[in-house]
Amino acid sequence: MVKVNIGPFAALMLLSGAASAALPPVINAGAQPVMTSSALMGLYNRLEQLQGDVQQMRGQLEEQTHLIESLKKRQRDLYLDTDRRIQQLETKGTQGLQQGLNIGEPALKATPSSAVKAAPTLVSSTEDKEAYDKAYAALRAGKYSQAITDFSAFVLAYPKSLYLANAYYWQAEASYVNSDFKRALNDFNKVLTQFPAHSKAKDALLKIGFIQYENKQWSQARNTLQTVATKYPGTTVASFANKRLERMRQEQH
Repeated sequence: MVKVNIGPFAALMLLSGAASAALPPVINAGAQPVMTSSALMGLYNRLEQLQGDVQQMRGQLEEQTHLIESLKKRQRDLYLDTDRRIQQLETKGTQGLQQGLNIGEPALKATPSSAVKAAPTLVSSTEDKEAYDKAYAALRAGKYSQAITDFSAFVLAYPKSLYLANAYYWQAEASYVNSDFKRALNDFNKVLTQFPAHSKAKDALLKIGFIQYENKQWSQARNTLQTVATKYPGTTVASFANKRLERMRQEQH
């Protein structure tokens, strides 16, 4: 066997080569990756698709927003129209009672004394009706700040008007929409304390519960809403109260 004598320098060169082969290739950090034309075209097509999707979603969002606003307006119009009809019925009923008091109609002898005493304080004229209608028109048009101003002027000018309870209520509603909960609460309480038998009293109580919810007064809100649901079963306000109570349970308030 022939022995090959490898010198120190040759051995060092062999070790260096083996180490270099084991290391990964060095990549220049400053070099930029090169994309092919097909990759660029694919990226461009994807970008166009995303832009189209965004435009489509934006269009759908605008449609949904318009639909929601239309539904809100229709709900408000129906609510206000219903209130107008109720107000007309209340006006006719009060006018009939007033006429009976004036002519001494026998049928009024069975009328409770409290109702007879309260009737003369409920008066209406062309002036207060026009002032109320003006404020009410501003409310229906969504001009809530103007409605608040007009209703405020109304209650000062006609403190004994047949429309006073409604004026306080709708003034409170306008303040509620404007998130002026302090003023709204004050006017809703006026409806409850001054006109407890009025048709708007139950609506005012419901809105007081809603304001307490907005103010994070969970215990007070729960008690108020439960009162509405218990005191006025089967009514729209009871349904709204139960829905808000269920929402509070889901939110663990």
